[in-house]
Amino acid sequence: MDKVKHAKEVIEYAIKTYPKIGVACSFGKDSMVAVHLAREVDPNIEVFAVMTMFKPQETYDYLKKMNKKMNLNTTIYMVGNSAPEAFNDASLNVELLPAKEFETISTKVDSEKGAPIYKVDPDECCRLLKVDPTKEAVKNLDAWVTGLRNTEGRTRTDYEEIENKGGLMKINPILTFTEAEIWSYMSTRGIEPHPWYSQGYRSLGCAPCSSPGGDLERDGRWQDTSKCGGECGIHTQVLK
Repeated sequence: MDKVKHAKEVIEYAIKTYPKIGVACSFGKDSMVAVHLAREVDPNIEVFAVMTMFKPQETYDYLKKMNKKMNLNTTIYMVGNSAPEAFNDASLNVELLPAKEFETISTKVDSEKGAPIYKVDPDECCRLLKVDPTKEAVKNLDAWVTGLRNTEGRTRTDYEEIENKGGLMKINPILTFTEAEIWSYMSTRGIEPHPWYSQGYRSLGCAPCSSPGGDLERDGRWQDTSKCGGECGIHTQVLK
């Protein structure tokens, strides 16, 4: 309860200090806790999500379900020529971003390497489908709230609760929560989890880049690639 109280205080401070603020939600367990906490502080705080064409159908369906259940009015940013059918919902605002650059680069990679871009060059794939869309999502914000935690994996041990990233403030209110505390928060507040967690997944990303198990939560991300257990880039790069 001390951590919950502190997290709300961090969010309240951020909202008062940075009026143009939003909450990023991947619809994984940590994001759901961050969103729930933020909405308890300010029921009208903006919620946005970055989705990709490689997310599993279960994520699309879960997003739609929880968006309605929690009345989030989520704005979705996604590179693509059309939105998934699950996003045909009046309470979802889908911002489709140009897909030409991704199509050109991924086609070239597949032709030259005989393998998809997420296997050959996962960093470039994440830049095109996650980092650049996040830049679009935060371009008019002064600050954004995330569900980042410092016990998730080897790359997240040295983050701070409030960070200045090139003039854009990043707020990490649940930074010190453990995995067990996340599950406790969700269960005691009736927040239904993404169905993949029941299959042994501990960290959720795109379907071809997520695997169940692992000693650390993020060990299942980007397995058998150069960035196994690493970062997509939205928490490591300057977004504005």
